[in-house]
Amino acid sequence: MGQVPTLHKSYLIIGGGRLATHLAHYFSLLDIPYYQWTRQTEHPLSTLLNPIQKVLLAVSDDAIEPLAKSIPNKTLIHFSGVLSTKLAEGAHPLFTFGPDLYDLETYRTIPFITEKGNSPFFDHFPELPNLSYEIDSAQKPLYHAWTSMAGNFSSFLIMEYVKKIKEMNLPGSLAKPYLSQVLKNSLQSQSALTGPIARGDNQTIQKHLDVLEENFKPLYQSFVQLIREKAS
Repeated sequence: MGQVPTLHKSYLIIGGGRLATHLAHYFSLLDIPYYQWTRQTEHPLSTLLNPIQKVLLAVSDDAIEPLAKSIPNKTLIHFSGVLSTKLAEGAHPLFTFGPDLYDLETYRTIPFITEKGNSPFFDHFPELPNLSYEIDSAQKPLYHAWTSMAGNFSSFLIMEYVKKIKEMNLPGSLAKPYLSQVLKNSLQSQSALTGPIARGDNQTIQKHLDVLEENFKPLYQSFVQLIREKAS
């Protein structure tokens, strides 16, 4: 659950979800003293706050402000990509946190997005080697919307794709080289789109629509329309 808090150089991580678990593991790899509190912790939260200087609110967005109001006179840091509040300063990790923990080098590469006008990232986390970048508070909802679409939407499509090819008795591992190159091309070029939509092959597009499940047809059609609008 973390080391016993020590005065002046301690963090209290509040939360028991994936982000909190990864933060705690990262701190452990760097030998940073911390304590972690969850709803299952036997000690009340109030008993852990006295020696703590910095409280990390690794909880859901809806829980951040109510929780922050209950913790006075501490440096409060949240990790929401969309929330901007005067009650706590934000440091959003631009990364995805899966069920498995990562190695130290992976954690070191995670960039953090902070808000202009807040304290520098290094002031909050002098022990961390991670890079940080600032954006305006007003930009956070748009930044996070695009981050969510790029990550969550693509993850959903990839999982569905792997499931479908497995149903066709193809190994799911076939997806890796294809999707790895798709990602590489997309990051390197603004003209990475290929296939029937990019070529304007309407007959093939219609064949796709003929066989897709009903709930996926509107999604496919929306992407076709959006890609065509962007290309025009």
